[in-house]
Amino acid sequence: MNTQDWLQALRANGYRVTEVQEALVQVLIQTDRPVSVEEIWDTARGLRPETGRATVFRTVEKLETLGLLRRIHGYHGCSRFLPAASVAFLLFICTVCGRAYYLDRAPLDELIKDAEQQTGHQIVESHLQLFGTCARCRSLK
Repeated sequence: MNTQDWLQALRANGYRVTEVQEALVQVLIQTDRPVSVEEIWDTARGLRPETGRATVFRTVEKLETLGLLRRIHGYHGCSRFLPAASVAFLLFICTVCGRAYYLDRAPLDELIKDAEQQTGHQIVESHLQLFGTCARCRSLK
């Protein structure tokens, strides 16, 4: 998805889109590593100095509700965000450089299917995040 898709999603869900929110979407859509609200605010103020902290919090909340942002759990607490993948993927975060990568989730889907067959439970959602060293950082050692 691009910036216009995110803005259209906000409008389609009844949200008024301001220039500040457009700047926030620009910041968020370009990130390749989990970012905190404070980092988003700092970057956005570089584009639009009048950006308020409360506006950042409200916009992040809206984007998360719409499924455009993914909250990252267990990475410097649970207060970091990353653009969500358009389909369900596994998330890998490099603990050295901080970059996030979406991986094929076929192995997880097989695991979930096996768990459902063994237990009789119906699993409707999963949140698996993998942490380690990416291939690029490993090659630099």
